[in-house]
Amino acid sequence: MKKVSIISVVFNNFQLIEDCIRSVANQTYSEIEHIIIDGGSTDGTVGVIGRYRIMLLNS
Repeated sequence: MKKVSIISVVFNNFQLIEDCIRSVANQTYSEIEHIIIDGGSTDGTVGVIGRYRIMLLNS
């Protein structure tokens, strides 16, 4: 099975990145890597990414 890379770029949009992370996490294909690039957000986006990072790494 080939790995699929999904790259998400975000800046100051904590609501959108949360929906995006959930959508990628709910895919049925098992070989997915999700790369998130934050452009220096100051609105809580980095906190959302961090929260999901911990959750996904532990699953």
